[in-house]
Amino acid sequence: PMIAGISGPPGIGKTTIARALYNQLSCDFSLSYFMENVNGSSRSSLKIRFQEHLLSRILNQSGMKICHLDVRYERLRNQKVLIILDDVDHLDQLDALAGDVSRLGPGSRVIVISESQELLHQNGINYIYHVRFPSNEEALEIFCRYAFRESSPTNGFGKLSRRITELCGNLSLCLSVVGSSLRGKKKDEWENVMRRLESSVDDGYIQRALRVGYESLPDKYQILFLHIAVFFNKKDDDHVNAMLGGCNLDVRLGLRNLVNRSLIGLSTNGVITMHKLLEQTGREAIQRQELRTRHILINAHEICLILQSDTDAKAVAGISF
Repeated sequence: PMIAGISGPPGIGKTTIARALYNQLSCDFSLSYFMENVNGSSRSSLKIRFQEHLLSRILNQSGMKICHLDVRYERLRNQKVLIILDDVDHLDQLDALAGDVSRLGPGSRVIVISESQELLHQNGINYIYHVRFPSNEEALEIFCRYAFRESSPTNGFGKLSRRITELCGNLSLCLSVVGSSLRGKKKDEWENVMRRLESSVDDGYIQRALRVGYESLPDKYQILFLHIAVFFNKKDDDHVNAMLGGCNLDVRLGLRNLVNRSLIGLSTNGVITMHKLLEQTGREAIQRQELRTRHILINAHEICLILQSDTDAKAVAGISF
């Protein structure tokens, strides 16, 4: 099979491009698989996950489990397969799947997404598309698609749109988050956001822009955002609803709100995805809160301090360390 790569910095749109390719090309293949969140996976868990999915598709039986790695691939040799591996961060992960990939049928295609172009080269991948930052005009159009649902600024918002686009550093993730947060807002609210972006000189432009997206949320949805960032990324919406449904929070409405603001993705089968930069934004937001008011604790030392206090511990809803 032919193996190609997509590389570029975080938040630039690699996964978005790969998703578009997958949706466009998968109908031409007998089997297709978009493997998300390869990042951090061990060799064995990655291999089993890969084999379980393909075996389930081949035998048309969902949820198959295998307890060992000795899976026969005779039926794969005649299958034209499209595989996309998202967020690969270690050479071992590609090595773990090399044998499986080599047994795919003629015409199969594998696309590997990684921040590291060097990692792709090390694995012998020579066909690499490096996603570059959009030009100023392209970045403005991306921003406007989210802010106005148009390709250009609404009358009276041109100068503000260009300045905010510049402050977002032409990074697709920041443009989508900030643009979504400003959709339908009045001009004075835009000016306020611009001033906040300009004044946060101690933070990088990515942190500044993503913080605007988080801080634009109503308080109840900020809480939901933080829970997803710490506990529920890659979980399904039913699970989140079951865990948080008793907290005077309309979880499903909140999830739709976060999707509309480009802060999370929600797949057709209900799986929530949050970009790792937004996860980081959530954790940083927790650390900025006054310790005794935090609903979520993520630092071992602070957890000990709070749990030793009878009064301060009452606000705690979750612990992760």
